[in-house]
Amino acid sequence: MKSEFVEIPSLMPKPEILSCKRVLAIQAHYDDIDIAVGGLIAQLVKNGAEILYVTVTDDLAGVIDLTLSKELASSRLQSEAENAAKILGVLGIYNLNYPDAGDWSVYQARRDLITVVRQFQPDCVISLDPWLNTEAHADHYKSGFAAVEAVILADVLGVQGSDLQIPKEFHGKQKQEIKAVGLFNSSQANTFVDIDQVLETKLAAVSQYVSQFTGESMAAMLVALPERSKHFAGIGHSSNKLSKEVTFSECLKVLSADALHAAR
Repeated sequence: MKSEFVEIPSLMPKPEILSCKRVLAIQAHYDDIDIAVGGLIAQLVKNGAEILYVTVTDDLAGVIDLTLSKELASSRLQSEAENAAKILGVLGIYNLNYPDAGDWSVYQARRDLITVVRQFQPDCVISLDPWLNTEAHADHYKSGFAAVEAVILADVLGVQGSDLQIPKEFHGKQKQEIKAVGLFNSSQANTFVDIDQVLETKLAAVSQYVSQFTGESMAAMLVALPERSKHFAGIGHSSNKLSKEVTFSECLKVLSADALHAAR
């Protein structure tokens, strides 16, 4: 049955995400970004971008060794994430430490992220697509909603952030406009990124997250990710959004920040 509704394309020009130079990447869990768009991150770094990760939750729910204390599990997760960040060339990781799969609100995380945006001064924000209509994990869509709200509210002086302070070395030297928002795990991708030259770097980063995967499941994922990237490349080819010469791709929805606030 033909739908009676017509999707209205945005009049806002789509930003070129690979030209961004100061990127704030917001995720619910330590491995979300690297699994979904670690190739994009590696390519941005190769292009000269400075990238800061902000992880919203403590990520403890997914640790498979239940004999570990909370403190030891947290330390291992942080160490693995830092190792992955070094492989990709990320500046650092800041954690908001909300409880993984726990009781926290978009409003709480939004206040923190507004402050991070004001301190870091990104020209691009990357996060999970909160409008993915099959997403069941509240950590994912709450983190995504908090991120996109922070984008549109960080410049509104009447909206308060929180009192957190990211390390001084991550503070931006000058105020700048967010020109691009990239949303991964999206069913409405409009951007397909060539990751042929950085796929192995992505896989090396993902392989660091051993606290949350058995050896068997990690091995399976390291096989599945290239296959998924081939699948995305095929979609990019058929939609004429990616060169036919590209074998591996990651996809995301890229928007102007202006498109996030009552605008098409």
